[in-house]
Amino acid sequence: MKQDSTTHLINVLKSAKKDDIESYSHNYLSGQFHGFSAYMDTLISRKRLKRQDIFQKADLPQKYGYKLLSGERRTTNRDKLLRIFIAMNMTLKETQRALMLYGLSALYPKKKRDAIIIIAINQGISSVDTVNEWLCEHGEEELS
Repeated sequence: MKQDSTTHLINVLKSAKKDDIESYSHNYLSGQFHGFSAYMDTLISRKRLKRQDIFQKADLPQKYGYKLLSGERRTTNRDKLLRIFIAMNMTLKETQRALMLYGLSALYPKKKRDAIIIIAINQGISSVDTVNEWLCEHGEEELS
């Protein structure tokens, strides 16, 4: 199924009525990611990564990492997830989507710390230690 642009979907919804919800869902949303866990599973599979390698690179306990990705455990600490996303070498678009699906704020380019993380992600940095070095060099708090 091809992915429809957000603009196209907004235009479809402009003329939609309450009775159109089920057909809209079937026609446009089936096959979409229904939550953080499904999205992460898809990315891990597509990138051919192993969860244990991800958690090791992210310097997170394996059991805790599994629980975060499965949704069994929730966190309000965005840094824990950013460690995983960096270790997975996710793109900025993938990172922003994952944060949104998880219910946390996206990286915001007007915040210096977030801007440094965005630059690192855009540069393809997949080392949490390197990102932390960059943050320290610029007087910002490391990823916790």
